[in-house]
Amino acid sequence: MKKSLLWILIVVMSMILITTFSLIGCKEEAAPEAKKITVATITYTSEIEWFYILEQNYKAVADELGIELIQVDPKADPQAQVDLIEQMTQRGVDAMLISAVDPQVIKAAVEEAIAEGIFVLIQGQERETVPWSTANFGYDEKQMGTLTGEIAAAAVAEKYPDATEIKLAVLGDPGWASSGIRMGGAKEAVINGLSGVNVEIVIDDVMGATIETATNVIESALQQHPDLRVVVGINDDAAIGSVGAMQSQGIDVIKEGCIAGAGNNKGTWPYIDRGEILGSVDLNHRGTAEVALNAVVDLVNGKEVLEMMYIDMIKVTNENLGDWYTGE
Repeated sequence: MKKSLLWILIVVMSMILITTFSLIGCKEEAAPEAKKITVATITYTSEIEWFYILEQNYKAVADELGIELIQVDPKADPQAQVDLIEQMTQRGVDAMLISAVDPQVIKAAVEEAIAEGIFVLIQGQERETVPWSTANFGYDEKQMGTLTGEIAAAAVAEKYPDATEIKLAVLGDPGWASSGIRMGGAKEAVINGLSGVNVEIVIDDVMGATIETATNVIESALQQHPDLRVVVGINDDAAIGSVGAMQSQGIDVIKEGCIAGAGNNKGTWPYIDRGEILGSVDLNHRGTAEVALNAVVDLVNGKEVLEMMYIDMIKVTNENLGDWYTGE
């Protein structure tokens, strides 16, 4: 009888152990590893320094957040960008971060991706010009232009304290949706910053977004307006081209020029250091990547984000240039 009870006890204990291990196994199987968020970045072209640096910052922030990043380059070709958006839609990524080559060309592909449940965030476009994405992120274009204009106005006040009138060239990119907003802010800042001075705008709404185009425009402008000394550029290349154009006409830009750009590209630092360009605007690549990728995490987790997310910017002048440039 005692042996029978012992065997019964052994059997019961065995069943309890088997059940316990089975439950533990079930619990382990019920908690699979969380799926990584997948994000595709489709920038304008990595051949432009600003976008190359942005891609590096996307990668660094994505690694920190545990995001799987797919980086593709349309090489400034709008149709290639459409093709890449469609490929990423087929692949089923969670989100795309796009720097549009041509917003209207990619619109249909973006809307198709959104219809498939993909979050599409557009970099560098104001909401009023691109309202059809999940959200936009970038700079307050008017504020960026304002900072550029303020740099130029301060230079005029210092170099020409008794001036009653000046001539101003405004270099932009008429084919880009936000150019007018940015350069409008620059014009207003120059005018508002020079109270009592008549500001005559002799160049406006023309293509001057590259060193070559800016050089050609300013050289031509100087033929008609030899006293032109003030230029606000949509980017740093516009400022560099303006410097070269004035120097080719024998103008001492350090003493006479009042030229400002935007972008804080490393190629501009020696010009600011020498005083040929009076300043630029730092566009905060790291902040751009953080805002965009944190917004993706929020969207994937069911949270709402602002339709237009702005990035902080600061002026770059000779006074704080050392934060980026050591002269080497």
